[in-house]
Amino acid sequence: MLISKAATDFLMLLKKSGLLLQDDFQDAAITVAQLDEPPVEQMAKVLVEDGYLTRYQADQLLEGEFRGLMIDSYKVLEVLGCGGMGWVYIAEDTETQWRVALKILPDEARRDAGTLARFRLEAQAGMKLSHPNIVRSYKLGQAEDRYGPTHYVAMELVRGVNLFEFMLMKKKLDIDHACDIIMQAAEALAYAHDEGLVHRDIKPENLLVCADGTVKLLDFGLAMIDENDEEFSMAMIFGQNRLGTADYISPEQYVDSYSVDARADIYSLGCTLYFALTGKVPFPFKTSGQKLKAHLKRRPTPVEELRPEIPKQIGGIVAKMMSKRPEKRLQTASEVVRYLKPHAKRYEIPFNFRSVLDARMSFANRKQQKKEQAQRAADSKAQPLSDAIKPSTDPAHQATIETIVREETLLDQKELRRKRDS
Repeated sequence: MLISKAATDFLMLLKKSGLLLQDDFQDAAITVAQLDEPPVEQMAKVLVEDGYLTRYQADQLLEGEFRGLMIDSYKVLEVLGCGGMGWVYIAEDTETQWRVALKILPDEARRDAGTLARFRLEAQAGMKLSHPNIVRSYKLGQAEDRYGPTHYVAMELVRGVNLFEFMLMKKKLDIDHACDIIMQAAEALAYAHDEGLVHRDIKPENLLVCADGTVKLLDFGLAMIDENDEEFSMAMIFGQNRLGTADYISPEQYVDSYSVDARADIYSLGCTLYFALTGKVPFPFKTSGQKLKAHLKRRPTPVEELRPEIPKQIGGIVAKMMSKRPEKRLQTASEVVRYLKPHAKRYEIPFNFRSVLDARMSFANRKQQKKEQAQRAADSKAQPLSDAIKPSTDPAHQATIETIVREETLLDQKELRRKRDS
């Protein structure tokens, strides 16, 4: 049976993508040939329903994109999230059938020495550390094709939500639950510090909370493997966001990012506990400059004033962790664990992970659209971005979000923080 040119083109892209083995591709082609000349979108839908493709893969092929759906032995299945250093995908290792989180560095970022150095540092730290509360890295790789190298890192796949997302879901955490989340993060930091690593970017977005209540710490991109590490120096000198994050940075890290010790992480973890208890950042100012100066000179409103049911003991722990002078803080992450343990309780947090993924995809699409619009505004002749994998921006391919966050929370994460801080 003859099929349309559009269907033929779609099948050619599918073959080029490398997603299917030859036998599976032939079976898929037979399935398509048996259809009564449907629109190519309907054909793609059938291949998704029959298990040949994921929804994300079908969307990419419908947009004419096939590059990057296979990265070395990893088959990209769907978007897991979007971070400062690129897209993260759920992928399957075709050699082992294991599911992993695959972080891919955007094409334009591979030419940025600092970003590439930070990307490698995160992978190296994740491969060095083995702890139940730290996201593992399995492999740092570079795939080559006619378009150039694609840098990637395969990591442990964590089916969880970050603490910022969790706060959007819950609106307000039980006090003992907030203490448990931060206590687990402190356990991870105690191990990392013993291994000679300072995280330097502790914040809610870097704490993943799983359905069983387990917390996983991620993103060691500003951690130093050893004090003479050249990659770390490159990331510090040339990297973006080299200081950490303005809402959670310690005073000494603002002054000198390079020479801080583990107590800088304790300050940032204290700021994160502040957020988990109150839903507000310690210094809710509009600009990063104002926030950074406040970390140096101002004291935040005590958590017990913002939430009167917080016991004074816990308020004292937060204040101690956030002392301006490192020598006045709790001195080790193990000490933080010991102080928080009497106040901590583990909770299961059932959530629909599919809806979480849809929410992230929708937010990432909007973020991508804004980036492309800004680029076009700066240069009317700008070409579309050529990331290794560019998610669909067609609203018809975006799922509605019903159970996780309000629709307006998907519009702009910066605006979300502004509203929550005000």
